[in-house]
Amino acid sequence: MSQEFISLKPHEVISCEMRYQIGLKNPTSTVQEFLQVIANALQHYSGYNISTIEWNSNRRLWFSTEGIRGEALRFEKKGWQSGRLRLSIEFCPDEPEPETPELPLLEASIEPADSPLDEIRRLAEE
Repeated sequence: MSQEFISLKPHEVISCEMRYQIGLKNPTSTVQEFLQVIANALQHYSGYNISTIEWNSNRRLWFSTEGIRGEALRFEKKGWQSGRLRLSIEFCPDEPEPETPELPLLEASIEPADSPLDEIRRLAEE
């Protein structure tokens, strides 16, 4: 199993068991819908009835390194792909990382070593 997570696009679809679902009544939603529910809960946190979302051990797995078992319907792929889903924070620096200059390869400038047979060849040519 690959450990490399990829970012999904807002209109791609995710699906997971209801025990993992956070604030939605369907096992399937777009990434945008799912994030909107979480954003609304955080935005209205002070007045939000947090008891409507039980933060049990299953739902906490969204924030774990492993994530939860689920599926994604991605634009570049055909059909559903099973795998793992997790929530994370992404970062994009204001200034792009400077590219590391490529070091030129050193050309072999070493002369081949004289072979012991070279002396014999020279004598044979004389």
